[in-house]
Amino acid sequence: MIWLSIVSLAAGALSAFRFKIMALMPATVVVVAAGVELAEIKGVWSILLIVGAASVGMQTGYFVGMLIQYRAGTLLGRKSSSFSDTTSARDPAR
Repeated sequence: MIWLSIVSLAAGALSAFRFKIMALMPATVVVVAAGVELAEIKGVWSILLIVGAASVGMQTGYFVGMLIQYRAGTLLGRKSSSFSDTTSARDPAR
């Protein structure tokens, strides 16, 4: 169960960098299917627990990945904005 949570968190975070929010549902289905296939199923409650853990992990990972991407963009934007106000050495008449 812990490995499924770690994999789904990582998959969610990595998919946030590459895909839009519409790809979150199919990716969640794939991770849930892989988790159910690889787990030792002992009943219906076990399946529901696996589905819940994988779904929550994917969505949490996606949200964390979006936050990381936003923060990195903000930090990079703040550093590069100080150079964007410089004037050109070219003659304005040209």
